[in-house]
Amino acid sequence: MKRLFINLPNLLFAALVISVFSPSKNPKVGPILPFLIVIFFIEALFIINMIRHENSKSVFDITSILFGVLLIWDILSSKTALANPVLFPPPENTFFVFVSHRKMIWEGFLNSMFLLVIGFSLALISAVVLGVLIGWITRLRNTFFPIVKVLSPIPALVYTPYIIGIMPSFRSASILVIFLGVFWPNLIAMISFTGSVDRKIIDSAKSLNVKQTTMLYKIILPYAVPTLIDGLSLGVTFSFMTLTVAEMIGSSSGMGYFVKRFADYGNYTNVLAGIIFIGVVVTILNLFITILKRKIVKW
Repeated sequence: MKRLFINLPNLLFAALVISVFSPSKNPKVGPILPFLIVIFFIEALFIINMIRHENSKSVFDITSILFGVLLIWDILSSKTALANPVLFPPPENTFFVFVSHRKMIWEGFLNSMFLLVIGFSLALISAVVLGVLIGWITRLRNTFFPIVKVLSPIPALVYTPYIIGIMPSFRSASILVIFLGVFWPNLIAMISFTGSVDRKIIDSAKSLNVKQTTMLYKIILPYAVPTLIDGLSLGVTFSFMTLTVAEMIGSSSGMGYFVKRFADYGNYTNVLAGIIFIGVVVTILNLFITILKRKIVKW
């Protein structure tokens, strides 16, 4: 019990709370309530995890780093005013943006997630279906695999400005950019995986007179599920990065647009809030994928 309450994260938490309530030398420090809610939320998650003893060491270290960074940020920008008030606004002001601009942030989030889900889903389904077919049929593999190996290394970010220019709308351009960024690496992975399936499994299925379609979608595809799930986290992160860059180039909504819009006006308080929000969204998406992997992959 003593270890649960007397440890580095809790000491940093206490120091951070004291710092927030201490007098500020920065006259433009905003309301402290949103920042306090974030601090107490992190502390609550830490205590719950410590009680359950789930990944306690990693959570211990991550929580310590989070509280340490927030404490240093608050001291330098608010309590001592040593940091540039424009480039390094107080955390109180940054987290208050989630209240003052909540409507714009929420609408941008919904818009970004819509584009991300459509583009990512279409790319993954297409890559799986085509990858299995090309990897299974020798003639198709010999024809298309060399082409795929040439096209797949080209980053989607390279042709993002061009796609935005030629597509009829920004939404269609964003979906295409996400599609291409996710499609090529998953396609080459599926082709390679299908061609390397253990021959004993294939021969056993053939000895039972299994049809080709059944072989592909009842044996090969389920066999590839763990590999697909393992690559989802990286795929989501990369597609999110691609979408954010696209939104910063030509969008009028979205999380990337939020950062770009306020960066143009030098409002770095809102810029930092947008960056933090994007990081939180990506973290939650990766956490969801981890939970999905545990539920789907039982072996």
